[in-house]
Amino acid sequence: MPESNRQDKTATQATYWQAQLSSDMVTEQHRREFELWLDERPENKMAWREVNAFWAGLDSLTEADIADVTSSRVIAFKRPHRIRPSSRYTRPALAMAASLLLMVSLVYTQGGFYFADYTTPPGKQRSVILADGSEIIMNTDTAISVDYSTQHRQITLHDGEAYFTVAADAKRPFEVQTHSGQVRALGTEFNIKTGQNDVTVTVYQHAVRVTAENGKVIESLPEGQQVAFSDDALSAATTANLQRGQAWRKQRMIFQDRPLAEVIAELNRYRSGSIIVMNNDIKTLPITGVFATDDTNIALQTIEQSLPVTVTKITKKLVLLTAK
Repeated sequence: MPESNRQDKTATQATYWQAQLSSDMVTEQHRREFELWLDERPENKMAWREVNAFWAGLDSLTEADIADVTSSRVIAFKRPHRIRPSSRYTRPALAMAASLLLMVSLVYTQGGFYFADYTTPPGKQRSVILADGSEIIMNTDTAISVDYSTQHRQITLHDGEAYFTVAADAKRPFEVQTHSGQVRALGTEFNIKTGQNDVTVTVYQHAVRVTAENGKVIESLPEGQQVAFSDDALSAATTANLQRGQAWRKQRMIFQDRPLAEVIAELNRYRSGSIIVMNNDIKTLPITGVFATDDTNIALQTIEQSLPVTVTKITKKLVLLTAK
């Protein structure tokens, strides 16, 4: 194999492992396979260091780094002077960054969708009526599987968010399995939303039983309460804002004094591709507002008009937010 092709292949493999190990679906088997690949050849270690150095430098990209990349801008930059390009990460680097970021967001975080019985694409909702009359309203970018038998009713929420209205059946418990634990219905209606590292359950009618992955249990979480749980933690119950919590069912997002990074993370759930906040110093800017889930571009324009940030569209699937 020619040396240039070998280098390209090694770089591709390093990129694959960076994305795989960044995924919330990484397993111990993946880590063991990565260690074997890393020790296989010195070139692998060198490629791995270069990929990680590149990734770490993304936050320092400036307007000048992206100025000559072929792009369609939402609204032009408004800075009065040109900023010196980064010495390490220039125009070709940004193009590579776009490819890497999209690969991570569109491939490696979507594993559950390949095994699901029902899915929704970004920005869409879906109602599923089950055999017993129970209903699941699926929010954007959601994947579920259904396993009904004569003894149990089990739903696997692979990813996303769903609102459950459960039909009574004392002989068959209704349980929802998530990546961080399990929720059992003790009544009628509840909402579950998965995050990268945790899961939030909100009860709208009656109660649920919550079992975190580490074995901690809330025997009965009552109506109007919510908890968050992860692989190793289960929060105390808090009073939920039920009206705000079900805004997504009316295609609305409501934020009150929330940091920009949190708002952008929510907007990303309703888009194909990624919005990336490039500067750490703007991630904490507070936002209060109501946005429609069916057109996140309007939300981005509103954010740009309200905050000292600039929105730049690199491709149809990659948008960058930078400080003005």
